[in-house]
Amino acid sequence: MTLPLIKLENVDVALEGKLILGDINWRLAPGEHWAILGGNGSGKSTFLKLIRGELWPAPGCGRRVYAFDGDEQVTAVGIKEKIALVSPELQSRYLQQEWSLTGLQVIHSGFGGGDYIYQRPTVAQRQRAETIIRMLGVEKFLSRNAQELSTGELRKILIARALAGAPRVLACDEICDGLDAASRASLLETLDRVARGGTQLLYVTHRAEEMIPSITHRLELKASHIVRRTAMVVGQASSLPPALPAPDPVTGRMPAEAGWKAASLARRARPLIAIRGVSVFLGPKPALRSIHLEIRAGEHWAILGPNGAGKSTLLKLMLGDLHPAWGGVVRRFGFTAKNTIWEVKRRIGFISPELQSNYRASLTGAEVIASGFFSSVGLVQRVSRAQRQRLAALVEQLELQELAARSVLLMSYGEFRRILLARALVHGPELLICDEPFDGLDPEARARLADALSYVASRGTSVVMVTHHRNDLPVCISHVAELNSGAIVFRGTVGEFANQSTNAG
Repeated sequence: MTLPLIKLENVDVALEGKLILGDINWRLAPGEHWAILGGNGSGKSTFLKLIRGELWPAPGCGRRVYAFDGDEQVTAVGIKEKIALVSPELQSRYLQQEWSLTGLQVIHSGFGGGDYIYQRPTVAQRQRAETIIRMLGVEKFLSRNAQELSTGELRKILIARALAGAPRVLACDEICDGLDAASRASLLETLDRVARGGTQLLYVTHRAEEMIPSITHRLELKASHIVRRTAMVVGQASSLPPALPAPDPVTGRMPAEAGWKAASLARRARPLIAIRGVSVFLGPKPALRSIHLEIRAGEHWAILGPNGAGKSTLLKLMLGDLHPAWGGVVRRFGFTAKNTIWEVKRRIGFISPELQSNYRASLTGAEVIASGFFSSVGLVQRVSRAQRQRLAALVEQLELQELAARSVLLMSYGEFRRILLARALVHGPELLICDEPFDGLDPEARARLADALSYVASRGTSVVMVTHHRNDLPVCISHVAELNSGAIVFRGTVGEFANQSTNAG
């Protein structure tokens, strides 16, 4: 009889006295590939950490057994070498490092299982890394500083790192977040080849269109418990839903949504951000080239484009975190050189995965929200009475009462994103900038956040957001700027963009 590679029997997991997983019974047999499904906070990421041995079962609550080499073991010694993991937390760890690593060094670090290269790779290891590099098409990222790569570029490097060690199991936690449509399709095809080549997959996702054809089983978690196991054969992943509403079949025109009607009115509003002839260099090559863009009060912009197009760089330029090369001009809220960057930041709310990765201390949700008053990570001074009242109103408005009292270390990735939205809104900003705000969110949470953004827009705050999933765009979006290779290749109303896309098709 063939032993299961991993076996969980009546396992509980508790963190800081809170039950995170309860009464888990599950087996991974040779040849199986599992999709791990469930809403935010259901326990999916904790499930992967339990399997890898990063978390232990609660004392006296069941057993965790491994049998990768034919003999059973109950310790997790040597297990991480057999189960590789790619996750948002791993990406955050590399972004937070104080030393500089190239893409190739990150890949080679996978041979030792750490974050750095502790010994020179062998000839066989180098050859395997070269094979993985070619398979994933990441050659152009090898010599670049990993912390200067885009979210999607670094994700591909981390996948190469995971596969370089020839793991028996590859665990993927929301692995497509931050990737453009072409990169997602390429990655899913690659993972399917990895699965068919003998590496077993444990695959966490919130998006049905990102399912991998090789998946043989689904496991669904809800409220920390397994609620469904399904053996299945999944066909080809469904195509993405339409990015924007379809044109009228008779007139060929786009429907006049409320957000689009606002576009004509916004043309007469004052500019919040005015960018004229701006290039930005990150290293010897420009990350942005001759950018001309105005964001006016009442407009709500989607910034689109493939990985490495310059979208996040453009957001950092708007925020004042990056500066234009000589000759370029950026005006924010009509301010002059006499105004400080802090006066600018008080008028802008900001959400990004990079910001989320900076919060590592055990703060409550309320403390993270309050840190927005000071544009800091963590509280740097006492919160005033007026600020406490504003915080309480936001918590109630966004239905965050339970999360506000909980440690962020016990929140799911999506739950933490909701807290960061509230943090971004504490000042009542004129402009809300969102870098991939829907990453890590389940469908219900995405819909809730989209509604929240539309509500914020209806109250007078202009929204600028980057996304790789055009079907995530909230109805408030009125304008689109599309970037490619650091240059704007389209700017206009969302209706003009959709009609252009329809005509191009």
